[in-house]
Amino acid sequence: MALFSRRKKSADDVVADHTETEESVVDAPDVAETPSEAAEVTPTIGISVQAFRGVGAQAGPEVELPDPDAAPAASAPTAAPAPAAPAPAPVAEPERKLPLAPALPPEQTETVAGMKDNVLLRESLKEVEQGATNEQLLGVLRQALQGHMYIRVNGDARAQISEGKPLAVAVVRDGERQFMLAFSSAAAVRDSVQLEKDPTATSAVAQPVTSVLQQVVSGDFAGLIVDNASAPHRVVFPTELLQKALEQADVDMTVKSLIAAPREQDSASKVGEALATKRMWVAVNEGNPGGQVGIAEAQTPDGKRFLQLFSHPLEVLALGRGDRPLPFEPLQLAKILSSHVDMAGVIIDPAGPSIVVEREALTSVLILAIDIDD
Repeated sequence: MALFSRRKKSADDVVADHTETEESVVDAPDVAETPSEAAEVTPTIGISVQAFRGVGAQAGPEVELPDPDAAPAASAPTAAPAPAAPAPAPVAEPERKLPLAPALPPEQTETVAGMKDNVLLRESLKEVEQGATNEQLLGVLRQALQGHMYIRVNGDARAQISEGKPLAVAVVRDGERQFMLAFSSAAAVRDSVQLEKDPTATSAVAQPVTSVLQQVVSGDFAGLIVDNASAPHRVVFPTELLQKALEQADVDMTVKSLIAAPREQDSASKVGEALATKRMWVAVNEGNPGGQVGIAEAQTPDGKRFLQLFSHPLEVLALGRGDRPLPFEPLQLAKILSSHVDMAGVIIDPAGPSIVVEREALTSVLILAIDIDD
């Protein structure tokens, strides 16, 4: 197994084994303290979790989309939509800063050969500087909710997995608090390990993001430090925030992972099929005249209407419009689409990366409404 060493490595060196994520999931890892050199992280937590309070109620108001061609009746007012987001397919998108991101996912890269980066997470961390706002830090968190992270292991990770032992995960201690370490790329792991007196005693393994977060939440951790040796491009997430993020997330991150992946010819079709089985979220605006409630939608310059859907409440909060995330089940989406035949489709996660799914790719969703009617 390739372990770390003190020599300066080239980009072609493999610094740790990339164990398949399905094999590397552990339930309750033992933790071993890392040497004091790694503790220069200063794991002060300053993220407000207030934005998550009250998010995710299972029941909400019945919300209808307005018919733009119909005059509202005084006795039965239609719901007013929330402010429209930018057109789903702009010709030239201006540069977007945290908590926003470009509409298209970045190209998949490997900063160390053979070990894929979590590119969205890595790129969002590049924008983090000293004094980052809560909104920017939440923008990093939403980009972390897909793909995998690397974790450091004291000793040989492969041997521990093959022997059925819990991984001896490296941590940083701050007084009585301990923080688990995670990394956006193998290069970030390498930078962290170079702080150790004996880098050869450390290995690394990739795990699904949800597995990493669950280990933090279920263990005796005060939080998670991401890319601890990459100051100022590092973050500390408190356990309370991670727990709230997990509660509102699809355990498989199916839709978010599809949107984060490089675009292929069938990407929209795959997302359309996933929408028939996965709960999504809508952005509800309750500040319309007369107390009316509206779901956010977007319109293209040629007048096409797209319902805005979100893979996680953080995606709604990232837009900064003051909308409230509301859970939206596949059957609710099917009813909306079937009753509004002029709706051209959906746009998912407009804060970026985003994807437009046209109506013809939503057949699996529309079938749900037909089954109910029958």
